[in-house]
Amino acid sequence: MRLSDIILEIEYRTYEAMVQVTYREEGSDGYDDALRALPGVTTVTVASQDSDSSLANYKVKLISQKEPTEAFEAFKNNAMSKYSNVVNVKIGEQTIEEK
Repeated sequence: MRLSDIILEIEYRTYEAMVQVTYREEGSDGYDDALRALPGVTTVTVASQDSDSSLANYKVKLISQKEPTEAFEAFKNNAMSKYSNVVNVKIGEQTIEEK
């Protein structure tokens, strides 16, 4: 079996969901680009930002071989472990759609 045959058998799926991120006092400036740099993330669109409460809502689109909840849980864990300014990440599980 050739490598190209194996690559064609790999099945990736695209998911999209609304995500709420809570930040420390430093705020959310520039973190939309930082979230885009996480593994599997294809797009991050800012839906809303509130600098008073350090909250930001994003529409996140990612590509994964995992099931949707598992893929977004990995996104959450990566965001919280890589960026010290991220306090909490909430995934809108009812907003998850396969694209």
